[in-house]
Amino acid sequence: MAGYFKLVDAHDDGFRVKLTAPDGTLVAVSTFYASKEEAIAGIELIREIAGTGPVVDHSRAESSDQDDVFVGLQGGAGRDGSMRHDA
Repeated sequence: MAGYFKLVDAHDDGFRVKLTAPDGTLVAVSTFYASKEEAIAGIELIREIAGTGPVVDHSRAESSDQDDVFVGLQGGAGRDGSMRHDA
């Protein structure tokens, strides 16, 4: 079974989307959406960019091996650590 998007009521009378792993682990929670239509459009946008969006690392470096792991996340030939942007 694949992970899934769960559309839930937000405490402020809107909606949020929760991305859940196949084992039920919460992976991410969206921003506030004022309507279900906006939330569904948000899900469609996430689906569109999730597989193709680059990883932009704004975190601190913890070890010299970290860059090798990061490059592996880029998942494409010709991509190197150049996507790392320091804040």
